[in-house]
Amino acid sequence: MNDSRDNHDEPSVGQPPVDPGDDTERPSSSPEPATGRGSGPPEPPDSGPIRNWTGLTVALSLVAFATAATIAVADGALTAAAGAAILGASLSAIAVVGRSKPVVFELLDDAWAEHRLYAWFSTGLFALGAVIGALLYAAGIDLTELFMEMIMEEFGEDELSGEGTLELSATFFIVNNTPPFLAAIAGALTLGFVTLLIMVFNGVLVGNIVAVTGTETGLGVIIALLVPHGIFELPALFIAAGVGFRFVHRVGQRIAGSRDTLFTKRYLVRTTALVGFAWLILVLAAFVEAYITFLIADALFAV
Repeated sequence: MNDSRDNHDEPSVGQPPVDPGDDTERPSSSPEPATGRGSGPPEPPDSGPIRNWTGLTVALSLVAFATAATIAVADGALTAAAGAAILGASLSAIAVVGRSKPVVFELLDDAWAEHRLYAWFSTGLFALGAVIGALLYAAGIDLTELFMEMIMEEFGEDELSGEGTLELSATFFIVNNTPPFLAAIAGALTLGFVTLLIMVFNGVLVGNIVAVTGTETGLGVIIALLVPHGIFELPALFIAAGVGFRFVHRVGQRIAGSRDTLFTKRYLVRTTALVGFAWLILVLAAFVEAYITFLIADALFAV
């Protein structure tokens, strides 16, 4: 894997590269993936990366606004609708700022380029876990009860409604999904073991539960119950895990001597921006899961 993201300036012949984002960093012998920007001016607003990030951010904001409108009309939960609308406005603001100041999207683009392979590696771990979960079901092991017990133990009786069921609000899913999101990043402190465990374990749970419920309700119902929010939630989690694995790699490079500095200002800024963007996607997934997923499933399959 070509690994080098902190040195964007093209070095002169005979001179070592220096991270333009950190004036105090000494010359680094660590190769970093080239961005192609060099030391020239920022990319124009109509450049490919800027267009791509603008399109993605605008699309996410439209989903958030549509979710807010659906919540207000179908559920009447005005507080939740306002929350989704605020999220949409925040994403719209990012799109506007990113177009007017391309450096914002350049940071995100650099961060994604640096962490992309690690995010795909995390996706592979999750997929492996899902296969294991399905095989466990084939062997007669049902993990759905374990999953529900974990939820009940985590939230306790205070989160139960009068009918003894959990109130599935956006807040519930944000509170439930943020800890593993952060743990996937912090797992780097365990040399990636916790991050790996989170990816595989979540994959096992999803694979097993899909296999169990799929045989009872059919594949179509499972798709309707997972895809609407899963297309947002899973990429956010994979990005978080990718950040964790990338940090482990940087530590390994530093120990091996191929990297002169573990942190640079630009690395910290761009990685923080990517993590924040991924968390906003996770929040969007929470609103969709709480208020949209079941509407879609009910409309298609009367669940």
